[in-house]
Amino acid sequence: MIRRAKPTDFLAVAALDRDAWSENREATFIPDGEHAWRLWCEHGIVVVQEDGDRVLGAALAFPTLSGTFCLHKIFVDRSCRGGGVGTQLMEQILAAIDEQAVDCFLTVDPQNEAAIRLYESFGFIERVYVNGYYRESEDRFVLTRPKQKG
Repeated sequence: MIRRAKPTDFLAVAALDRDAWSENREATFIPDGEHAWRLWCEHGIVVVQEDGDRVLGAALAFPTLSGTFCLHKIFVDRSCRGGGVGTQLMEQILAAIDEQAVDCFLTVDPQNEAAIRLYESFGFIERVYVNGYYRESEDRFVLTRPKQKG
């Protein structure tokens, strides 16, 4: 079952985030702590996939000052990957963003071809390459999904 995250989900989501980030090419630090997830679960758009009381995946989006939304994170427990959980999370988070009738953007490692294909299949069609987006060695594509007509 996929549902909107509750503030009480923040510890489970933060634990999944730490595990997912450990596979990153630049995994020497944890980008977001539990305190950030506590705020996001209450004030952002966060959807989670759960099985009983276990959170199996999550997606996070938040509004920006420019009026667009940033799809900041989507990740799935290692044991559940390849089973459609990520696709379901994308569908739910984008439906919530579409209710706002705004453009949405995300960043992705240019070498993560599987993620790029997934994002493009969901309408992220504009692509800009940014050298050193996070750190000197961390380049990113910024992919944008135009506002969907309702």
